[in-house]
Amino acid sequence: MGDINVYSGPMKCGKTQHILNEYKRQLIAGKKVKMFKPTIDTRYAGNVVVSRNGIDIPAISISKISDLEKYDADVYCIDEFQFLKGNVKVIEQMAKNGKKFFIAGLNLTAEKKPFGKMPDLLCIADNVNMLNAICDNCKCENAVYTYFKGGKNTEIVIGDREYMALCRHCYDSLTRQDSINRNKVQA
Repeated sequence: MGDINVYSGPMKCGKTQHILNEYKRQLIAGKKVKMFKPTIDTRYAGNVVVSRNGIDIPAISISKISDLEKYDADVYCIDEFQFLKGNVKVIEQMAKNGKKFFIAGLNLTAEKKPFGKMPDLLCIADNVNMLNAICDNCKCENAVYTYFKGGKNTEIVIGDREYMALCRHCYDSLTRQDSINRNKVQA
């Protein structure tokens, strides 16, 4: 029987590292493993998934969840799942057919709203690992939010330089300050 394992949380919490570790672990177990990433993620020279500590694994770029059905594997590792389109029922059916999944994705946008298909995925997952990062502002170990440094963000910007991992207190303080600054500019 297959299963669906999800690693979620803010940026910089180790989601990608977890699926890279599982990728290697499943290879050791003799499984046929494939790594996937969304087409929209063009960082790191295209078709590769890279962790913050420099470990990289070749990946297949896809734009829709249903694209997974085109590839034969025992184990499917997917990075940045929040950017994929489609119905998570595809993954659920593949798991029922014995396929194993290790999936990483942001659960929330920088505005603290559910991100893409992640809420649907979390509902069907067998195992969910919600991870915390180190707060980029106060350095506590409870960063659960991703914050866009430019204030309110209306379009997707992929990358690390534009975002911070923040704890609840720092997120609330910085978004409150952003609101004050926007009001001053508009006045």
